Amino acid sequence: MGFGLIVFVLVIDVVLQMLDQVLSKGLVTGVALQLFIYNLAWIVALAVPMAVLIAVLMVFGRLAADNELLAFKAAGISFTRVITPVVLAALLLAIGMIWFNDQVLPDWNHRARELAASLKRAKAALVLKQREGVFVRDLGPYHLLIRHVDEETNLLSGLTLFDTGQPGPPTTLRAATGRIEIFDEGRYMRLSLEDGEYHRIDGDDHGRISRGTFGRQVLHIRDTSRDFSGYRSSYRSDREMNVSAMLAGVDGMRLDNERTIAAIDSTVDAFVRDAAESADATDLAERGRRLGNRIDKQWSLIDTRRRRANSYLVEVHKKFSIALACVVFVLVGAPVGALTRARGAAVSVAVSLVFFFAFWMFLIGGEELADRGFVPPAVAMWSPNVIFGIVGLLLTRATVLDQPLFGMRRWLRRRKATP
Repeated sequence: MGFGLIVFVLVIDVVLQMLDQVLSKGLVTGVALQLFIYNLAWIVALAVPMAVLIAVLMVFGRLAADNELLAFKAAGISFTRVITPVVLAALLLAIGMIWFNDQVLPDWNHRARELAASLKRAKAALVLKQREGVFVRDLGPYHLLIRHVDEETNLLSGLTLFDTGQPGPPTTLRAATGRIEIFDEGRYMRLSLEDGEYHRIDGDDHGRISRGTFGRQVLHIRDTSRDFSGYRSSYRSDREMNVSAMLAGVDGMRLDNERTIAAIDSTVDAFVRDAAESADATDLAERGRRLGNRIDKQWSLIDTRRRRANSYLVEVHKKFSIALACVVFVLVGAPVGALTRARGAAVSVAVSLVFFFAFWMFLIGGEELADRGFVPPAVAMWSPNVIFGIVGLLLTRATVLDQPLFGMRRWLRRRKATP
């Protein structure tokens, strides 16, 4: 139930973000569903740990509210023994999520990005901003010049079109405005021209020219080469790579940095030797300036590689830390549920949202610090698990010993005894 609830909330957000984008491109249902399914991967990766927290809070809250935990204790079954099978189940789930985050999530993220890029290409196949003022020549029999493009509304302005589909000289059409619509997954496009004129040269007598105006002209363009469903991209970002690929990338960047540093050292050594033998101070100063500029560029390249390697390592550790959060949330949720003694789902969901929000803020903050090189990636990504794990162990200890955390009971007694 918790998993379904979290997935529903996150899916609603995704659907609202995608709805206008998908509808504006004339997609068939199958392609829209495919895009939606690929976006489910990151939703599942987030929803599973949070669902564990909700479930554990609800179960142990109900056990405490019905005095079943008290009955366990009276029968000689400790709280630690009660949560042990839950921890083991969460560990098995975490192992499955590690596999999912490493093998399924990167590929689905990659395919989602490919489809998103394809959608953009499908919408802007004719109206790419970069093609303003340049003839588009790959539209079947048409050559199209667009002087201005509104990418949001697909509104075209200042159009000139040559129709070469008929024998003889091409027909020229000019229109003040136009609009493009995409159908059949990008294979069929309908171009509507408004407020324009045409010029046609007679194929038999080139001295005869026909000229006319039109309020609206509709052109139908079929081009199977623009089917975006087969679009593939070889580039993968850090969130589209598995652990082995990212570790190989990190090793490669470290090796490149070592080679660059060695080249800098050898270049500086050669300059020092030349400087010792040179008597021309002006030439030496100029060579030193050029060498300094070159070294600055090399160090900038080294820093870029280091930051990229850090981003890879952050993603590697994040795949494991988010999965093992299932175990951490059991350690937190079981004692919190026992202490709150909540029967309903509302309290459990609210408490879990607070804990997960705090956990996610730690994770995002650590990722930002690690990407900038302020803290090691391992420390940044595992700190939330360590902090929440310690809190969970303290809460579990307080529950096992039947004592409020941090001696709150003694503090309350002293407050009551004070006149």
